[in-house]
This record gives sequence, C-alpha cells and structure tokens, in this order.
Amino acid sequence: SARLHVTDVITNTEEEHDTCSGQKMHSQEDDFTSSAEDAPFCVVKGWQQTSEARGYVNTLLKRHKRRHFGLLERPHLLEQHRSLPLLFRRLFLVGKSGVGKTSTVSKLCGREVPLNHEETLGIQTSTIYWPAKLLAPKKVVLLELELWDTGERAMNKFDHILPACKQSTDGAIFFFSFTDRYSWEELPHLIARTLGPHSDVLKLVVGTHADSTTREVTQAELDHFQKSTRLIVLPIANTTGPRVLSGNGKGELDGRAGIAAVTPFLNTLVEVLLAHEQQHSKGEGLEGILGGLSPETESPSQ
Repeated sequence: SARLHVTDVITNTEEEHDTCSGQKMHSQEDDFTSSAEDAPFCVVKGWQQTSEARGYVNTLLKRHKRRHFGLLERPHLLEQHRSLPLLFRRLFLVGKSGVGKTSTVSKLCGREVPLNHEETLGIQTSTIYWPAKLLAPKKVVLLELELWDTGERAMNKFDHILPACKQSTDGAIFFFSFTDRYSWEELPHLIARTLGPHSDVLKLVVGTHADSTTREVTQAELDHFQKSTRLIVLPIANTTGPRVLSGNGKGELDGRAGIAAVTPFLNTLVEVLLAHEQQHSKGEGLEGILGGLSPETESPSQ
C-alpha cells in the first residue's frame, strides 16, 4: 500500500508531479510518497489546477464559491459530455464522537468547518463531485462520492444503522485525531468490531487535526500501522479554507483555493478506490470497472 509521511499539513498545493512516473510529489499539506507499484490506477497529480482541467473545475464552482449539489442535481458537464465515465461510490464514516468526521466532510465539500462540536444525529449524507485524470489510459473520470456521516451515539443506540451502512456502501473510512491518543489506540478495535476480521470491504483511515502542533501520534507509529495493516492513512487539517472579499464586505470562502487544498486527499482517494476494486474485480480490469471507456472527451468550455 502507499506509504505516507506527515511532515506538513494540507493547506495549499504547490506544483505536483505524476507519482506513477517515479517522481516525488510534494505539497504543503503533507508529503505523500507513492509509486507505480503502490497505485495501479494513478491519477495525474495536481491536474485539477491545470488549464486543461479549468472547464471541469468551473462546473464545481458558483462564482467564486463551491457549488453544493442537491439530491437531484449534477454538474452540467455530464449533459455536455455524455461519454465522461461517472463513478458513483458510497462510503460511510466511522469514529468516536468529536473526532472530526463532520468537519472533514465540511472541508472536502467546501463548507464552513464548524467551530463547535455537535453530535451528528443518525446519518447525514453529503455528495462530492470530483474530476480526475488517469495516467493510463489518459482518461478523465468524474467521481460522485456520497459520504454517510454516522453519529457514534446513534450507531450504538439503533441496531439497524450499522447493518444498513455495511450493506449499502462501497467502503468505510475510519477516523482518529492526531490530538486524541485514545482515538488512535482504539482504531484497530474500531475497525475489527465494525467490519469483522475477514471483511473485503474497502477500508481507509483518516487522521484529523493534522495541523496541530501538539500531536499525540508519532510518524513511527503511523509507519508501523500502515505496514502492518496495509491501510493508507490520509491526514487532513480541520480548518476552514481561505476567504475572498464579497460585495457586502464580508469574507466568503474561496472555492478555487478550497479545491486546491483538498486535491491531494481526493486524488489519493480515487486511486485507493480504483485499486481496491481492481483487486476484487475478478480480472475485469479498468474497462470493466469503469463500464467501458469511450474516446477521450474534450475539456468543457472555459
């Protein structure tokens, strides 16, 4: 599995290189180190910040802010480019109360990160659309990611929530906080009692509050965990992104800067999803997973 070295926090992105070509990709968010052996489905790192991707990224924005899609809404580029492969995946989030599940979803969706913790009642769903370009073949795909944020108390109180999540989702994201030692030590037990020891469900780990200067989890512990479990750990800073001045003089979230900040996280998520599905696809390969690939689409008008 891909190895991760956490030295800085994901806040902004610099120019990145294709990790599958063996070149190192660096961002101020963290130091992801990956290679062709680590990620069978490599995406072009930092592609979302290129001129080629501008038309795709613009469909995720409304003026300078992130566009939020309702249940019946989709980016209009799907109507313009019907040959664009759409990958729908549903993941449910698991972790102790207050560990940062809801604030992580807010960060990824381009919403205000809540300053105060409020327990999630039942299951709260959010949808993220994310365009990415694969290195081989050089195709653009659109990920429709539906996140099920489950409250710890609700999951413990209502017996039907966990079975519903396990049956209806494509994988689970387990959370710990770099500032909460107990959440880290509890992580293996959380994974085992949620999915069982022999589950083939996709498992991913997210470390929240990675920007904290008082971390309670060491790099050596992260390395050992990833090596022994073959699970990738993605760090994220649970802070609201940059702002721009609006007409009324109040600062509003800068949607384009927010997209740049979460680019390494979501690109890695695309790779992990596709790699896991190839491993369990009984030899279908990429075309089988994507439902067949048509000729490469042109970038939407900018």
